[in-house]
Amino acid sequence: MQKISLLLLILSLAACDQSQSQVDAKKNAKQAQTQESTPAKATKAANNPNTFDFTYQDIEGKQVKLSDYRGKWVIVNFWATWCPPCRKEIPDFIKFKNKYKDKVEILGINNEDADLEKIQDFVFEYEINYPILRADVYNPTKFEQANTKGLPTTVIFNPEGEQVGKRVGPLHYSDLERIITEE
Repeated sequence: MQKISLLLLILSLAACDQSQSQVDAKKNAKQAQTQESTPAKATKAANNPNTFDFTYQDIEGKQVKLSDYRGKWVIVNFWATWCPPCRKEIPDFIKFKNKYKDKVEILGINNEDADLEKIQDFVFEYEINYPILRADVYNPTKFEQANTKGLPTTVIFNPEGEQVGKRVGPLHYSDLERIITEE
């Protein structure tokens, strides 16, 4: 009986090692592919040391910078299609964007290893009305490392481009309104 248990343990460890090797191979392939595409970049804005800037590619292939939205509140939401709390807050983001579109921009940063088509289908299904950007989960920026300890995570920037808030966990419409009316 002990020999059988030992054999099963060895086989399961070998299977785990093989699975990890497959994950590592996939990760290395993704990293090589990512290095060929334009990565997200995070920099301090030159004119104000308290402002922050980043560049991501959206799901249509366009480069989007945080600084493109100076003069507006910017709500940056890290999310994933598999995340139930992320799915639950999306309708509130859509409603909020519709009401405050002249004053606020929402940038949804998809933070998962998913095919572009899957993300585009999700955006279509949920009728998301704000830009969806893609993070590289295999090569995260410092901004992502600081802000993706849990999903969803939302980072708030004031119209001057300064980070003024952060929340891990879902936001509701009333939370979003409070953010831009209390400042």
